[in-house]
Amino acid sequence: MSRSATLALGSWLLLALLAALLAGAALFSGPAAALSPSARWLVLLLATALLGSALWALLHQLRALLATFEQLRRHCGRLNLASLDQRLQLNHRASEVQSLAAEYNATLERLDQAVRRLRQFSGDASHELRTPLTILRGETEVALRWAKTPEEFRDALQSNMEEIDRMGRIIEDLLTLAKSESGQRPLAISELSLSDLLQELYLQGRKIAEDKQIQVSLHHHTPEEIRIRADGLRLRQLFLNLVSNALRYTPAGGHVDIAVTRHNERVVIAIRDTGIGIAAEHLPHIFERFYRTDEARNRSEGGTGLGLAIVKWIVEAHQGTIEVESQPGQGSTFRVTLPIAGPADNGSTA
Repeated sequence: MSRSATLALGSWLLLALLAALLAGAALFSGPAAALSPSARWLVLLLATALLGSALWALLHQLRALLATFEQLRRHCGRLNLASLDQRLQLNHRASEVQSLAAEYNATLERLDQAVRRLRQFSGDASHELRTPLTILRGETEVALRWAKTPEEFRDALQSNMEEIDRMGRIIEDLLTLAKSESGQRPLAISELSLSDLLQELYLQGRKIAEDKQIQVSLHHHTPEEIRIRADGLRLRQLFLNLVSNALRYTPAGGHVDIAVTRHNERVVIAIRDTGIGIAAEHLPHIFERFYRTDEARNRSEGGTGLGLAIVKWIVEAHQGTIEVESQPGQGSTFRVTLPIAGPADNGSTA
């Protein structure tokens, strides 16, 4: 029942009560006193029936409301981690009750999503940490089983340190994603020079590329400096991940090009490489956690399998988009589009 219907029922009850009182008073005083006793009792009976029907309607609504809350109580009593996907269905037509049910179901949905994130975090962590732990255990057992020279021990310890570093990166990346999805990783929005940020990353990437004999270039297709509102640390992480990936999968003699273009109130940053490329069947999944197009290659290159998932989160947190084009053997192009004004232009959170 809507609020207007509830008010109408209350008004009806009040009028019925008032009519019954007035009828009773009029029957025994004034002109109505001249009526015959049977007529007076008939009027009184009609007034009583009117009052009774109003009381019955009120009682019916109260019973329906109590039954609704009993249904809510039973649903709460059956809740557990396995039943968080079950939603409360109420038959009561009152808008207030329906609003309560909607808010209750929304709370269940948030709780269900939080539990899913926790389960995914636990599953991801246990799955991805199992491999480096197995390597650590195997190499340690081998080192302890036979006599080793100091150089061999040093090599074993160096390999163990690499696996420990990799586990640390996996844990840090998992925590970043878990906190971002739960809203605990706010963005520190401020005005910054995107041109300067990309120039710094270009110089940093060029040093790495020199060792691999890869050429890196940066092209600004707009004459003026581009300033945007964004989280500088997160943008640095975003483009560093993309440039690092491009360098990782581009062979010696290849190229990595960074191009910046402004379109009205948006800026497009394209990172193109001449690397190994990505097959078409893998493209829809490359932003998923731990998705690897080549398991052995990714592990040997030291990747955690979380870099592109973090890239996607940072882009979407800034209300931007990311696209990828790739051909096996010809390279890949990652195209990031960001709003100049920043996420909602409020400097708040992701």
